[in-house]
Amino acid sequence: MPLPRKKDDGSTGAPVLDILRAHVRLTDVEEYTEPFTVTRKSDSAQFTLDPQFKCTVEIIDDGEDGSDNGAAFFEAFKYKNTEKDKTGEWENKENSKLGMLTKVVKPNYFEDDSIPELTEDDLEDLEFICQVKPKKNPDSGKVLGSMIDWESMKPLPNKPVATTSPVGPDRDASEDDAGEEEDWENIPF
Repeated sequence: MPLPRKKDDGSTGAPVLDILRAHVRLTDVEEYTEPFTVTRKSDSAQFTLDPQFKCTVEIIDDGEDGSDNGAAFFEAFKYKNTEKDKTGEWENKENSKLGMLTKVVKPNYFEDDSIPELTEDDLEDLEFICQVKPKKNPDSGKVLGSMIDWESMKPLPNKPVATTSPVGPDRDASEDDAGEEEDWENIPF
């Protein structure tokens, strides 16, 4: 008799999302500029994590039927070390997840030294477009939740500005309220 099967539902409790083009918002942003230690609740194991921005990612619009709208997961945008053994300086490198996020917020950041450093305030309530995909443990392949595909991050598209007035297409948007009253007087009743 075959053994029963069980689908891996991402037992961490985090949602497992696969969204090609999501409109997302970052909230609860915290910056750590030095390595820091966390303790796992389930077994009290301790881990040292790299400096990073930690945050919650909320799906504003899944770009499809809306079934994933409102879903949220945790994300980290990590600083990179100049040395492989992590004995060097921590940096925001252009070709990284944090670097791509920085370019969404501050497009010419890596070319212009006069642009201020990235801060928590720059990221709190930031909205942008990206792909969200299942996050897998690199060693076991087990699905752990969701993550942003860093190469897909883009700023929200500019929304077109209305160029016609609510009164009609012939009206110049710079006309003042006195012009509106004049229009009403010329209407035949």
